[in-house]
Amino acid sequence: MTPADISRAPSGDGCVCDRDAGRLLDVTAAVARAEALCVAVGGVETVPLAEAAGRIAAAAIATPYPMPGFDHAAMDGYALSSHALTSGSVAGASGPWVLPVTGVAAAGGPAPAADGTRPHAVRILTGAALPAGFDRVVAQEDCTSTDGRITLRRDPAIGAHIRRAGEDAPAGTVILAAGTRIDARHIALLAIAGHAAVPVLPRLRVAVMTLGDELVPPGQPLGPGRIHDSNRPMLLALLTGPSTILTDLGAIPDQAAAVRDAIAAAAGRFDLILSTGGASVGDRDHLKPAFVAAGGVIDSWGVAIKPGRPVMLGRIGGSAFLGLPGNPAAAFLGHELFATAMLRRLSGQSGGVPPTGHAGHVSGTALTHRPGRTEYLPARPEYLPARTGGIDPAGRPVLRIMGPSSAARLMPLAGATGFAVVDAAAGDIRPGDPVGWLPFSCLSSGLQGARS
Repeated sequence: MTPADISRAPSGDGCVCDRDAGRLLDVTAAVARAEALCVAVGGVETVPLAEAAGRIAAAAIATPYPMPGFDHAAMDGYALSSHALTSGSVAGASGPWVLPVTGVAAAGGPAPAADGTRPHAVRILTGAALPAGFDRVVAQEDCTSTDGRITLRRDPAIGAHIRRAGEDAPAGTVILAAGTRIDARHIALLAIAGHAAVPVLPRLRVAVMTLGDELVPPGQPLGPGRIHDSNRPMLLALLTGPSTILTDLGAIPDQAAAVRDAIAAAAGRFDLILSTGGASVGDRDHLKPAFVAAGGVIDSWGVAIKPGRPVMLGRIGGSAFLGLPGNPAAAFLGHELFATAMLRRLSGQSGGVPPTGHAGHVSGTALTHRPGRTEYLPARPEYLPARTGGIDPAGRPVLRIMGPSSAARLMPLAGATGFAVVDAAAGDIRPGDPVGWLPFSCLSSGLQGARS
């Protein structure tokens, strides 16, 4: 099934895609559709290096000078020259060599001038600039120092224990590509290259709402048939980061007019709007008609995944829209598959883990699977010796399944580090059969972003 098989719904009082309710997009096509709804956010702002972690680089940045900028010692020892080891005033070409020590080179200062009148060594400390005319460093543990002289029995060879200028990166090398999510490694590169500030993309504006009469905020008492709202806190936690500005739109009651008004009020104010709940086809699932009534265009509805089939994609007022199922495990999976892909595209990034996961893993459990939908089961790799069953005979990691692919169960997720992925075309899975591996995404970096 191709993206063209799903009709686009016009702005009006009906949803053309309802006639295709029994036809589901495969997960790869659905992720591609989600990405296609998003256009990279434009604009540039410059932030201090200390505030750049987690932001997206808006332009390529190069180092203005070689890294490192000069030849220097890689360890504490003594700098030597070929002349010192071949001069007739010291021992023979095979050693041992006895040389006077004429100075000290320490990090942060200029190298001492070489004495061209006689063979000699210079005491040199790690990071110190190599004196002119010297071409090797002997480690201090490889020689003996007595009364201002050193004795060495082995030639350390030209270039030994020297870090050459530009060996990490020549001047002009791009050290940060545009579109890179900046982390501690990039911060170190930028700092050593002397960059005190970084051009980055503006933070993404993201809004989250939950739909459902049954939802009660955590901490408030529950009435009959009511449950605490877990999806909104979960999604806000997943989306919190230095490159997002989050807005909590609250819980919306299961009333068509209330859902329509909440969506209409959010349209155009955010780069991405996420809702959870109300996306199925029950009597109180108002999301689809309310979205169209608010002026939105539904791109697609329904994905061949388990759990979480009722996923809705669309645009409204310049905002991309993602409607996720109401069950928490299904909402979590929907975030990992679709929200992360949409945020990457909005940030000008590409790539990421394929929605069907990495190959090379096998199931440690027998699984019953009916062909038709790609199934995601909470799991974690068991990197154990082969004799314990942790690695199969071919050396592939075994995935320990933490629980069924239930849309509502959270405990299996808490013990998992990703999803085992069973292909839509597969039948029942036996222990040792190949499955995909989709690790939980890293969008939530633990660095707090702003929230309105």
